[in-house]
Amino acid sequence: MFLAFELSDIVVVPFGFLLRILYQLVNNYGIALMLFTIFVKLILLPLTMKSKKSMMQMSRLSPYVQALQKKYENDPQKQSEAIRNLYKEENCSTGSGCLWSLIPLFILIPLYTIVREPITYILGESEEVTVKIIEIIKAAAPEGTFGSNGSYYDQMTAAGLLPQYAELIKAQLPELSATTLEGVNFTFLGIDLAPVPNFNIFAWKAFTWGNIGAFLLPVVSAGSQ
Repeated sequence: MFLAFELSDIVVVPFGFLLRILYQLVNNYGIALMLFTIFVKLILLPLTMKSKKSMMQMSRLSPYVQALQKKYENDPQKQSEAIRNLYKEENCSTGSGCLWSLIPLFILIPLYTIVREPITYILGESEEVTVKIIEIIKAAAPEGTFGSNGSYYDQMTAAGLLPQYAELIKAQLPELSATTLEGVNFTFLGIDLAPVPNFNIFAWKAFTWGNIGAFLLPVVSAGSQ
């Protein structure tokens, strides 16, 4: 499945395997993602603690820095030297806070690929097979099924439609397992997690809990940060 190695595979491959195992345990995309998030948070906890510790240290020294800036406001060179000595005495690095904050980003950004490509990382199909599955479903599904976002979220849509087009797909790809043809269970609290949330509420055909919930999830997620 991962023949062409990329730098992001260092993160994507092991975490993709983790998400697949979690999904196999609970058979629900939403619950699997919740468990996956907990595991990722625990793995990143040491980096997060270092970042927080550095930020708290900088915050603690802020009054002393301001006092030195005021004391040597007419002598920039001496001001810089005094602040540098203060950080050295307190064993504080001005760039460490940013460094420990940036490292998790290099891990979290590739993880987005895992979340939006469930056929590859949850069902374990190769890129070639995944492309064929999407092509088959696109040819049979009504126009507009895959939305207007290009191919970026095609796997999300196709993974949810696999059971509906299982016979057609099986006829063209007989090597597919029954597990893959069952697709991915995206239903969580009555919400279908596969579609891309539509923030234009006037475009909704019906004000169902599924639509409202899909709208509220990213809002609540962002607000809770």
